[in-house]
Amino acid sequence: MRYLRYWCIGLIAFAQEGEALWRERDNPEKAQQLLAILEKDLQANPHQPEKVVRYARLYYLLGEQSEEKAQRLERYDKAFKACRGELVHQLGLSEQASEEEIVRRAGKEHLPLLYWAAAAIARWGKHAPFRQKVQARATIRLYWDRVMELDPAYFYGGAYRFFGGYYALVPAITGEQDVNKSREMFEKAVGVAPQYLETKVLYAEAYAAHPKARDRALFRKLLNEVLEAPVGEDADCAAENRLAKKKAQTLLAQENELFEE
Repeated sequence: MRYLRYWCIGLIAFAQEGEALWRERDNPEKAQQLLAILEKDLQANPHQPEKVVRYARLYYLLGEQSEEKAQRLERYDKAFKACRGELVHQLGLSEQASEEEIVRRAGKEHLPLLYWAAAAIARWGKHAPFRQKVQARATIRLYWDRVMELDPAYFYGGAYRFFGGYYALVPAITGEQDVNKSREMFEKAVGVAPQYLETKVLYAEAYAAHPKARDRALFRKLLNEVLEAPVGEDADCAAENRLAKKKAQTLLAQENELFEE
């Protein structure tokens, strides 16, 4: 009985430690510590979708802060593969299932896994070499079109935010680049969740600084709003908001370079 009591106390302490690290996941050292915990847990009990999502989000955030391109791509790839693998399991498919089948069969109950798979592969595609970027484009659209179809407001207007960046940054040769659509999507994302500061950072970077928009006043307005906004108490986005503030400072420091004639 005493052993059981100590075991339960240990589990509670373990869970509390994990939650404390999660709240500080924008700190790479804390993120790595929590990843080590999650990896052990998932090795012992692999199919825990909520923990797989956390695992993917940690790798995504580490990718966001990586300075070396190869490391950045590796981390986004790990995030994508973790979510894809769990989607395959949850849907009762084989590892050899096509992306089309996985995405088609994913429903609203699979949105967290689907969303973070989509987020990770999109960031991978943004930083990949041009040929790989082009090859990944169809898969990226496949995942994001499904997220948009299921719930464009999920994760603080996530699909609107993605397409805001997509329509601005997709190569003009594809015929899909459209800065007006970009602005429309970003406005929808801000309207859904103004407290999620990353949206305004991307809005400034992808649209306001775009060569076809060049809206310096909007660029400053968005980034200053990010710097002035509270981080908030929402544990699901406070860490991301802290990172958004750092990105906003960096972009403002690059203003003259970005708007150079």
